[in-house]
Amino acid sequence: MASWERRAGGAAIAALPRQTAFASARTWADHPAPDASEEVLRRAEALAIPWTRILLAEIEAEEGLRRYLADVDEEWALESALAILPLTFFQSWRIRNRIQSLSFEARGRSPRDALRRLRLVSRRLVGTPAGDRPDFLEHLRFAYERVLLLQRVCRAAARSRGSLEGRLAFVCSRTRCCYDDATWAVSQADSTRRGPSLEAAVQRVRAEGFRIPRAETAARSLAELRCLVRGAPPRVRRKAARPDVTTPQRVRLSDSI
Repeated sequence: MASWERRAGGAAIAALPRQTAFASARTWADHPAPDASEEVLRRAEALAIPWTRILLAEIEAEEGLRRYLADVDEEWALESALAILPLTFFQSWRIRNRIQSLSFEARGRSPRDALRRLRLVSRRLVGTPAGDRPDFLEHLRFAYERVLLLQRVCRAAARSRGSLEGRLAFVCSRTRCCYDDATWAVSQADSTRRGPSLEAAVQRVRAEGFRIPRAETAARSLAELRCLVRGAPPRVRRKAARPDVTTPQRVRLSDSI
């Protein structure tokens, strides 16, 4: 190693406490000491890591996943996450962990499935022709799942009690939704002019840019949307709605949470 490289490396390590050597960084990250946030930020600033920008990007990615995945802590298809964050999926620690696991699997004894999924990541990075996948059907499916998820959030908000912070925490913990959705649902529940949760959910999803059929009622609009999602031609349905490609199916149109 050149002398200037040794000096540069030594200066970087010297900027950190002796007990935070790089060899123990992984152990420290997995088992942090209590109230270690200030130490983490100090280390990041010492290494000129733009932690504010990185953290905000992570928050935005996490909220994006929570808008469409019924439970981000349960098993979900990598293909769905890539569709939700087509340009920013590397900003999500959940997706990075999944890609890293696939990378390890691809070097194992049965690499075929892992290689297939890693190729999907590669295609997302470089882009694919618009006709290679049924984008509109994917758009409709996410709209349908989004409406059902917002209904679930509205029902949880209607049952929440206590302070605003407590109610938001209750809604987020019960539905695994993002903070913005919980805030919206609690505001809906407190509004004196609020209507049925389904109508409010359909209006919000339309405002987010999703194309939902127009009908005399929100329930009929959702029914027509469901028919479009489930009634696609067999060739398109096989390609776009395989069990390992769809979003989780646990969110249902029911009265229970």
